[in-house]
Amino acid sequence: MGCCELKGLTFFLSYAIFAAVLGMLQFGYNTGVINAPQANIEYFMKDVYKSRYGEDLPDEAVERLYSIAVSIFAIGGMLGGFGGGMVANKFGRKGGLLLNNVLGITGGCLMWCTKLSNSYEILFLGRFIIGVNCGLNTSLVPMYISEISPLNLRGGLGTVNQLAVTVGLLLSQVLGIEQILGTNDGWPLLLGLAVVPALLQLVMLPICPESPRYLLITKQWEEESRKALRRLRASNQVEEDIEEMRQEERAQSAESSISMMELICSPTLRTPLIIGVVMQLSQQLSGINAVFYYSTNLFESSGLTQESAKFATIGIGCIMVIMTLISIPLMDRMGRRTLHLYGLGGMFIFSIFITISFLIKEMIDWMSYLSVVSTLFFVKFFAMGPGSIPWMITAELFSQGPRPAAMSIAVLVNWIANFVVGIGFPSMKSALDNYTFLPFSVFLAIFWIFTYKKVPETKNKTFEEISALFRPENGSSNGTALQEKTNTSADK
Repeated sequence: MGCCELKGLTFFLSYAIFAAVLGMLQFGYNTGVINAPQANIEYFMKDVYKSRYGEDLPDEAVERLYSIAVSIFAIGGMLGGFGGGMVANKFGRKGGLLLNNVLGITGGCLMWCTKLSNSYEILFLGRFIIGVNCGLNTSLVPMYISEISPLNLRGGLGTVNQLAVTVGLLLSQVLGIEQILGTNDGWPLLLGLAVVPALLQLVMLPICPESPRYLLITKQWEEESRKALRRLRASNQVEEDIEEMRQEERAQSAESSISMMELICSPTLRTPLIIGVVMQLSQQLSGINAVFYYSTNLFESSGLTQESAKFATIGIGCIMVIMTLISIPLMDRMGRRTLHLYGLGGMFIFSIFITISFLIKEMIDWMSYLSVVSTLFFVKFFAMGPGSIPWMITAELFSQGPRPAAMSIAVLVNWIANFVVGIGFPSMKSALDNYTFLPFSVFLAIFWIFTYKKVPETKNKTFEEISALFRPENGSSNGTALQEKTNTSADK
C-alpha cells in the first residue's frame, strides 16, 4: 500500500477499529469452536443422560442433541442480527457494542459451567445467548467501522471485519486440538474462553468515540461529532467530513428514522436492499460452511490420519487469514465488485474440481489429493471476495437513515442461510454423496451473473453518491424532486 492510500489511518482510528472488531473475532471463534470437541461433547451428553435416567442414550438422539447445540447458535444470531438496527438507533453504534458484551460474558460463563452443572441444557442456553451476542456484532461492527473510516480507507478497513472472523475461526481450531483443549476436561474452558473478547472490548471500547455520523445525523449533536472526528483523524481539518455528512443528511433528511417496513416498501431503496440480501446469500450459499463442516472428513478420505486431517483443517484457517490480509489493500485498489466477481468465479471453478475429484478418486488414487488442493483454493477465493464484501457493501449501499434497518434485514438473511446450510448439509451429503458440491456450483454461477449485472462499484464513492446510483432518473438530476419523492416514500 502506498502512503497516499494509508492517508488518514491514525493511531486512534486503528485503536477504535481493533476494539470494535473484537466483536467479529467473537463471531468467528464461536462459529468454529463447536466442531473440534464434537466427540467430547457427545460423550458428556451420554453421561448426563445416563446419570439422570439410568439408561443409555441412542446414537441418533446424541446426534440430534449435538445438532441443537450447533444450530441454536444460529437461531440466537438471527434474533441478534434482526435487533441490531434498533439497538444501533437507540443506544448508538458504540453504546450498542458496549451493552452487547453483557450477553457475551453471560453466554461464555454459562458454557464454561456446563460440565460443573452436569446439564447440557446450560450448554444450549449459553450457545443461544452467545448467538444473540454474535448476531448483534455482525450488525453493529460493520456499521460502526464504515461510519468512522475515511472515504479512501473504507474498503480496506471494512475487510478487517472478515480478518477478525478468520482469526477467531483459526484460534478456535488451534485451541480445539487434542494437545491443547480438545479433551474431555478441556472443552468447557474452550467454549468458555468466549468471555475473553467480550471482557477485552469492555475495557478498550469506552475510550473510543461514538460514530460521528450517528452523532451528527441521528442525534444532531454537531459539536460532539466534530470532537469525535478530530480524535479519529488526529487533525482539526474535519470540515470535509462534516460537509459530506451534511450532504447525506440533506439528501436523506426525510428518512432519518426509517423502519424495516418503510425500507421494504420504498421504491428507491428496493434495489439496494435486494443487492444487499443477495450479497449475503452469496456468502452463505457458496458452500463455504460445507467446507468447514466437511474438511476434516474430506482430508481423511484422501488418506490422511484423523490427527493430520485436523491439522489440515487448521491449514484452511491459516489460508483464510493470509488471503484476507492480502485482500485488504486490494479492496480499495481493485474495488468491491471486481474482487467479488473474482472470488465467486474462482469458487465456482474449484467447486467443479472438488466434484470431479470425488467422482474419480475411487479409480485414481492421487485424485483424492486434488480434492484437498481444490478445497484449499476454494477457501482462498472465498477469503478474497465473498468473505468480507457482503458485510461491507450492505453498510455502503445505504445512507444514514435506512442503514440500520438494511443491516438488520441483511444480517437476518445471512443467519437464516447459515442455519439452513448447518441443518440441511448432513442430509444433503447423504442424499447427493459425491455430487454434494453441485448445488453450490449452481448457486455460485447465479451469484456471479447477478453481481456482474446488478452490483455497482462503491469504491471511493461517498454514501450520498452511492445512494444517487439507485434513484429514478427524474430524481437524480433534481434535488427538490428527489426530496419530495423521499418524503412521500417515508410518509407511507
